[in-house]
Amino acid sequence: MKEEQARKHIHLILGYSGLLLIGLAIFRNLSFAKDHVGYGFMMFGSLLLISYFKFADDKMGATKKEKVFYRIGLVVLLGIIAINSY
Repeated sequence: MKEEQARKHIHLILGYSGLLLIGLAIFRNLSFAKDHVGYGFMMFGSLLLISYFKFADDKMGATKKEKVFYRIGLVVLLGIIAINSY
């Protein structure tokens, strides 16, 4: 059982790290390229990806507490990076 929990947390960490990297790419693209159409596509794509992560979290059996913890962590990291990049 503990191994299954550890595996679930590893998958959550990897998945939300991927979302963090996509968010960084969006911030970087907006600040350097000033390509607003591309920015819109990336935002729409990331929203679709977040929707998929919600579905995957439910299928994986992540508890509400785990989901909230990882999502808050993602938002905090993106916020810190966004503030420091401007």
